[in-house]
Amino acid sequence: MNYWVRGSGPPIVFIHGIPTAGRLWDFVVERLQDRYTCVVVDLPGFGASPPLPDGSRDPRRLAEEMDSLRQDLGFASWNVTGHDAGATIAVHLATAYPDRTRRLALLSPPVFPEFKPPWFFHLLRTPVIGDLAAPVMVLLIWNGGIQSIIDRQDSALPAILESFRKPFRGWAGARRLTWLVRWGSPREVLGRTAALLGKISVPTLILHGKRDGAIPKSFAQRAAETIPAAQVRFFDTGHFLPLNIPEAISDLLGTFFGSV
Repeated sequence: MNYWVRGSGPPIVFIHGIPTAGRLWDFVVERLQDRYTCVVVDLPGFGASPPLPDGSRDPRRLAEEMDSLRQDLGFASWNVTGHDAGATIAVHLATAYPDRTRRLALLSPPVFPEFKPPWFFHLLRTPVIGDLAAPVMVLLIWNGGIQSIIDRQDSALPAILESFRKPFRGWAGARRLTWLVRWGSPREVLGRTAALLGKISVPTLILHGKRDGAIPKSFAQRAAETIPAAQVRFFDTGHFLPLNIPEAISDLLGTFFGSV
């Protein structure tokens, strides 16, 4: 699994969602690396990481990979941050390894089985039709879809977006996209995740955009009511909190992870 480490201090691992990559966190990491050791991953199949040898895309299995990384880096424990599907992995990580998780931050978390995947998800999961449509979907997702819901203008954004898109270029990339989205039943996987929320034993911060068109605002509120000792904050922005408002996100994470 591709990863990189920036800064020094108490460790934080940053887990991206779908269909992005580790560089989603660039603006946040550059603001926290003076105080924290920031560990950023490309999840298997995304960014510069190949799929796992066993082909698994299950969040429970990915949480195991994350803890193996923690051990390889020599951290006794770390703070965990996840965005979108990365928040689902973060929940599994925090509940499977509570003694290795200091604090937990969930950004735009799709952690309930009522989550409705976007329309293109259903299309790509359809045999034959999805395979034929995948190259067009790649163009639409990265040339219009993602860019249209990022509020921020920054000269670094094109390179960040290219890191999201790079593993899905060409016919091989289109096939990878269909392979990634054809995993199990989202309802079943998120049902298992929702069942874990009440078992989270570490302080938890939930951050969500009021204009998030991908994950319902109610999910953040429900998660905060279900997770013991959780707190929630809402922002006047959309889905990509780490790109849209990195200043506010960095300030909150820095304070939260620095609390005793």
